[in-house]
Amino acid sequence: MAELMSNSVQEMAASGQEPPVKYFYKGNDGGVLDSSVPLIEIPVVDLGLLSSPSTSAQELEKLKLALSTWGCFQVINHGMTSSFLDKIREVSKQFFASPMEEKQKYSREADSIEGYGNDMILSDHQTVDWTDRLYLTH
Repeated sequence: MAELMSNSVQEMAASGQEPPVKYFYKGNDGGVLDSSVPLIEIPVVDLGLLSSPSTSAQELEKLKLALSTWGCFQVINHGMTSSFLDKIREVSKQFFASPMEEKQKYSREADSIEGYGNDMILSDHQTVDWTDRLYLTH
């Protein structure tokens, strides 16, 4: 069940192909927000504060809270230059614009989350995200 989908989302979008049923959320499985619940901003963690003895405990607590409640956070003061981040964006665009045969060289293995592909298919009734991704660990 955990195999890659036959067509990438990029291929389906480029050809105007209708997405398969597994991409459509049904009922409340799409995580629709209740309009009575206020939107909350994604937590921001300042890496500069993590390295300071006077502020590291507070910032570490923010990091812990962000991971335990959101599962993600925005990082500031990470030391990466804008030009470096621009280069990462450009390399990413080049990768996803490359021919499918090239991207398939980096396909994730059936039992792994790392590599190029779509959501892992864990159930025949699973709704998957309309996305192709390249997930790498370092």
